[in-house]
Amino acid sequence: MDYTLFPTIPVYLERPSLDQSWGFRLQGGTDYRMPLSIKKVVSNSPSHNKVYPGDGIASIDGQDAQSMTHEDAENIIRSSLRLQLVLLRGQLNTIRPSKPSVKFGPGPATHVNSALNNSTTPNNYRRF
Repeated sequence: MDYTLFPTIPVYLERPSLDQSWGFRLQGGTDYRMPLSIKKVVSNSPSHNKVYPGDGIASIDGQDAQSMTHEDAENIIRSSLRLQLVLLRGQLNTIRPSKPSVKFGPGPATHVNSALNNSTTPNNYRRF
């Protein structure tokens, strides 16, 4: 995505210690094949009323976010007491799951294709 086409908004965030959360949830990154963006913002956090869901992230502390993986962005964000973000206000949609998550178990026993056994049906037709 070419960020030069959208107006950008610089946002400065500050927190008293590394133990305090910034108050937003990040989504995307090059490893997810989607641009970095804000998914959720927590009320009464350092990000409240400064960052909004759907804001795209153009840069983090002066580094271009277009080529960052999710983990790289997280590492920069988590290790900072002062954070400078350049945002694309409301340019990206947040992804919401359409169905609840599914837990997968070990699965059924392996299926044996009956056609390999050349079995026939009661009317002597082969199954394929």
